Amino acid sequence: MFKIWLYRLFAVFILAVLISCKKEPHEIIAERTILLYMAANNNLAGNAYDNINQMEEGFRNIDGALIVYAKIFGQSPRIYRISYDNSREIKSAVLKSYPDHDSSDPKIMKMVMDDMQKLAPAKSYGLVLWSHASNWLPGTSKLKTRSFGDDDGRTMDIKALKSALPTNLDFLVFDACSMASVEVLYELKDITPLVLASPTEIINTGMPYHQVLNGLFHDNIPSGLREVAIATYEYYNEKDGILRSATFSLIDMKQLEMLAETTKLLISEMNVKRVRRDGIQRLDLDRTSPISAFDFLDFGQRHLSFEAAKKLEEAIDKVVLFKIYTTHFLGVPLKKFSGLSCYIPDQHQYNYSRYYKSLNWTKKSGFNQLFWWER
Repeated sequence: MFKIWLYRLFAVFILAVLISCKKEPHEIIAERTILLYMAANNNLAGNAYDNINQMEEGFRNIDGALIVYAKIFGQSPRIYRISYDNSREIKSAVLKSYPDHDSSDPKIMKMVMDDMQKLAPAKSYGLVLWSHASNWLPGTSKLKTRSFGDDDGRTMDIKALKSALPTNLDFLVFDACSMASVEVLYELKDITPLVLASPTEIINTGMPYHQVLNGLFHDNIPSGLREVAIATYEYYNEKDGILRSATFSLIDMKQLEMLAETTKLLISEMNVKRVRRDGIQRLDLDRTSPISAFDFLDFGQRHLSFEAAKKLEEAIDKVVLFKIYTTHFLGVPLKKFSGLSCYIPDQHQYNYSRYYKSLNWTKKSGFNQLFWWER
């Protein structure tokens, strides 16, 4: 009897182990999950709805998961798992809903990022950040500026954004204006190895998601991100007038430290009192942009010797793995395009000086020397 009891106990134990090892459906590990954070409690709400519909249209024959957090004006915040649908309605399953909150709060963003990864665990993660953005500018303040996001006027700066992002990303894409600046990229250089972003504004209709999803799930990540940039460029290059506007740069984030070191050496050779903005290619091309941005290489070429400018160009070429741009943006010719923008300090924009000097790029690249009038 003791042996029979022992055998039964052993059988129950084995059964319990087998049951505990069985994975629930939501625990299946995908090859890649794309996380998309859509802060659209603002005047981009209609564009957000259209882009989600494009995602549903384009989500066919894809090995992976596309998880979208969306806070759209007039709706509660929610997380969708995108599935194929070709109607004008959003049919994708809602995995989680939240009570109303501030999508520009870094603590909220961090919580949402954690939730999305738990809902769709994967071997590889990519992130798309979708909203308004304005380069390196400080977030909500008396200056009414923003770096990323817009939730009914509330925003976050690049330092807050950095604190909210996961550190296990294989790449980051900005479907948001003006984020391929040396200031933004250097601040985020330890977050992810690859970034796809635009140094100019982005047309409010955003990336054509029905045409770019395959690139986001490509086995070869750099090749896939090039496909995303090319598809977006071709989509806008076929349009007329000011809508024929698109720029993208693929950035090797591991090379940014080298770029900062090179820049610091070259700035030490400049006569900083003669640094001017006149004639340098502008990359802030929307008249409502709150801060100036200039082509980084053009800035160097205007103020350095030929040999020094060549060193800067070689350093930029190591950082910018790929770039693509229309001949004009919002009707303005793009005569120079290195793929990176920079700010050139100006004594008349003193409202921004203190914050700009607090950025890691400013301190590490020698750009703090350009505030010569404060010394």
